[in-house]
Amino acid sequence: MARVLVSGDGRMGTAVLRLVGEADGLDLADRAAEADVVIDYSHPDWTGPLLEQLAEHPRPLVIGTTGLTGELQEHLRQLSKRVPVVQAANTGTGIAVLRRLVEQAAASLGEGWDIEVLEMHHRKKVDAPSGTAWLLVDAAGGRDRAVPSRVGETGARTDAEIGVQTLRGGDVVGEHTVYLVGHGERLELTHRAWDRDTFARGGVRAARWLLAADRKPGLYSMNDVLGL
Repeated sequence: MARVLVSGDGRMGTAVLRLVGEADGLDLADRAAEADVVIDYSHPDWTGPLLEQLAEHPRPLVIGTTGLTGELQEHLRQLSKRVPVVQAANTGTGIAVLRRLVEQAAASLGEGWDIEVLEMHHRKKVDAPSGTAWLLVDAAGGRDRAVPSRVGETGARTDAEIGVQTLRGGDVVGEHTVYLVGHGERLELTHRAWDRDTFARGGVRAARWLLAADRKPGLYSMNDVLGL
């Protein structure tokens, strides 16, 4: 029986707690020192103290918390030298596949195609664009090319930029579309989630992957978990 510490009491943390409690071969732990693996869906203010605990009691970690400071990211890199760590802005398996498809499409289409990213979430989400939108921007060519939310006289679109647009409303769990627009044709790659359990299940899957006896220290992604 593997013991799992779940950090975070928001919607995602609560979903993971429930899934771990229902899962075969997994049990909940109360402290890092008692855990075999840790899953963190919280807030950078919580992640900091958690990483301090893990510095004393290194444990494999799945971290879905976004918005980490440079200092926290460095602490995470140091931890990954001692234990395996999966870091993902979105642990949904469908999103991991979408990210890979965006990478392949952007590389295959090449010049002459404009890329735009549109994301929509529930009205209570506090950050924009979403961490997943940034993940897709990175897959499409890099956030140094990103132009979020065009307003006013912006001038003509450049060949290099990647537009990023944000929508908020209702109880939308998460929708992301990457538009690849050429001359006379357009590709739309879309992922829609209507159940947070899809992300929580991916986090639990990543935790099980970390528990493999031969898993070496390092900083991994959901691509590694899924073998993409």
